[in-house]
Amino acid sequence: MKRILSLVLAFALLLGLCSFAAAEEESNPWSDLDLSEYKEINFIIPGNKPAAFDEILGKANERMKELINTTVNFDFVSYGEFGTKLSLFLSGDDYDLVYGAYWFSFGDYVKNGGYKGFDWDFVEKYMPMTAKTQAPTSWREMKFGDLYYGITNDINSISANGVWTRQSVLDKYGFKAEDIKNDDDLVKLMDAIAADTPSTGVYAFNPQGTYPLDTTYWFTGKNHMMDTNAGSATWMVWKYNTGKEFTVDDLQWFADTDEYRQFCVRMADFYKRGFFPASVISNDTMVDDNFNAGTSAITFGSPFGMNSLLQTMKNDTPVFINCLWDDESVTRHGNYFVYCVGFPPKSKNMERAAVALDCMKNDPIVNRLLVFGIEGRHYTLSEDGKYYNLGPEAADYPYFAIGNNASLQHDSDPQQALHPSVQKYQEMYEAAEVPADTFPINGFNYQCNYEAELSAVTALFNEYRFSFCFGIFGDQTEAKLDKFINQCKAMGIDDIINDYRTQLAAYIAEQQ
Repeated sequence: MKRILSLVLAFALLLGLCSFAAAEEESNPWSDLDLSEYKEINFIIPGNKPAAFDEILGKANERMKELINTTVNFDFVSYGEFGTKLSLFLSGDDYDLVYGAYWFSFGDYVKNGGYKGFDWDFVEKYMPMTAKTQAPTSWREMKFGDLYYGITNDINSISANGVWTRQSVLDKYGFKAEDIKNDDDLVKLMDAIAADTPSTGVYAFNPQGTYPLDTTYWFTGKNHMMDTNAGSATWMVWKYNTGKEFTVDDLQWFADTDEYRQFCVRMADFYKRGFFPASVISNDTMVDDNFNAGTSAITFGSPFGMNSLLQTMKNDTPVFINCLWDDESVTRHGNYFVYCVGFPPKSKNMERAAVALDCMKNDPIVNRLLVFGIEGRHYTLSEDGKYYNLGPEAADYPYFAIGNNASLQHDSDPQQALHPSVQKYQEMYEAAEVPADTFPINGFNYQCNYEAELSAVTALFNEYRFSFCFGIFGDQTEAKLDKFINQCKAMGIDDIINDYRTQLAAYIAEQQ
């Protein structure tokens, strides 16, 4: 009897151990892969390394080593340097994961072999969780021909930008936030700041030389335009406030619009009035960093970013000014592709890099660490887990510190609980959302049939763009713009535009 009882207990124990092992295996989506050889993955992204990053990455790497026998090294590079050296980062074998964005000519790098393609079988094998959770639309945006070339953020939220400044700036020049109601009022404030710049060293607007000012407000936003492939040579715009329903024939190439000409001329006037530093083109410090340091009196941003400043700015009071919005302004859900991560062709660890990215995006512990930081210190969660607040050490690990650039965020992430002073603006932006079919281009990925022509136009655009953004050409601006447009037309931009419209029309028809 004792022997039978012992056998029963042993069998029960064995079943328990097997059940525990099975549960462990179920909790590790990568357990069927051969990960017996330890690997280190090198990941390069633009931006500044947060003060608490090494500690947080250490905790994340401990978890990743347990799960996938892999750790990840991050290399942070300033935005200016990243843009000028991206081709070097992609052509060597130093990195396994590399950031991409449309304003860093992601599509052109893909077409020139800068990022390595992969098929769906690769995703399902090495990124099983991303295959299950990532929005289908986001994959379409990353597909060129038969292959995918990157993984985007899985987040597509609605908001809009206002102007951020400091209460001390408003007080110094005798302005009140509620009195700055529109663009003209904002320019009056910038004029007052610029008049003092020689003595204060504070510029009205002090951005990095690659800041896409044309997509921030004074071109597309001010003129009520929706855009597609914003920032690329095939950049197209559509005015949504004319009362007409969208048709592909109404899409215009950005440079050939009266509004873009007005933008360029206006930026030249801003430059002449001292709103930007004379050396703005060579500046590689991000505008938000300059704003935090006090050398940029304003910057642009959403209520979410302002909410962070309200909790972390120690020596002044940040102020959100809703002067970029009017009764005709609307919001929309755009594409998932704003940022992405891809694989450089010479990486020797592509498969393991994919596993590591899958783990960083989807393991709850690793993802929460890298996106939010350490709970209780960098953030706190509401009881229902739907909202987060900044913690006492949030300045050492700002939200979005690497989440954006490493494509780690999700629509299902907790939302930031907003201060009442900015919550009202976020609610207003959300209430102004229009349906996706108002501008039905989400998921469209243009595959140019004029590769040589597009490469030539892109190179020319990159040569001119930021000089137009910051008015560097001065009194020669319109002549330079005419020259740019004429050169693009000689290179075949009209053929590219017609090709673009034809493909978009076919894509829209397929979705109906």
